[in-house]
Amino acid sequence: MVEVEATQAPFFSVLMCCNRDDGYLHQAIESVLAQSFSSFEFIIVLNRCSDELYESVAAIKDPRILLFRTEIGQLSFNLNFGVNSANGTYIVRFDSDDICHVDRLVESYKLIQKEPDTDIVAGSCRIIDATGNVVGVRVLGDQDWRSKIAYSNPFIHPAMVIRRNLILSARGYLGGFQSEDYDLWIRLAKLTDVKCVFTSFPMIDYRISDFQSKGSRQAYAEVSSYFLREFLIDPGFKKIISLFFSVFKVFFKSK
Repeated sequence: MVEVEATQAPFFSVLMCCNRDDGYLHQAIESVLAQSFSSFEFIIVLNRCSDELYESVAAIKDPRILLFRTEIGQLSFNLNFGVNSANGTYIVRFDSDDICHVDRLVESYKLIQKEPDTDIVAGSCRIIDATGNVVGVRVLGDQDWRSKIAYSNPFIHPAMVIRRNLILSARGYLGGFQSEDYDLWIRLAKLTDVKCVFTSFPMIDYRISDFQSKGSRQAYAEVSSYFLREFLIDPGFKKIISLFFSVFKVFFKSK
């Protein structure tokens, strides 16, 4: 266990929102509680969930867990609720069907200590299937994420660490039912002083399953609406190209 200097507030707030258990929730929670880093709290926001699900999580007795329940099912609302309730300097995103590497927090801490002005840590991941078998990897290296974001999402949201004050200054998660992270990246990309550090360290095992909305028509349509907004606010050639590509994906890449 890696210890840090004691302070009133934890260094990290791990944030997970969930409205159902597809059979992976408790494994996900256990992977956070098993972290080799001490200074964190674990915020779990259950939204429009069953009483049985709430009671099963409430039965986990660990002082690091801050459990909340809301009746609003939209993910962006519940992420904002969690960020607002957090005490940590950095928000660590995580999803309820993935698995945290045991050294995820300590590796993030080392990167931030090396470059204290870091606003975002963009982690890599292993890809696992529904049964937990490793079927691939996604390794992130240094890149011009501001340029890349015009064509694709350069980040793995549940493998991200984001300075809490940065999220607050951006007015939180604003967009969509299935693509709230992409909207945040688009808005942050316009801020020239945001510092992002990429790492090849596999922060999580990212699960691919039939329950996910990734690649859905609605998700692509939402992203198109973000680029339309940006084009209407400040028209330009690059923005119309981004809009064209996002609309193309709605019709030819969505499920």
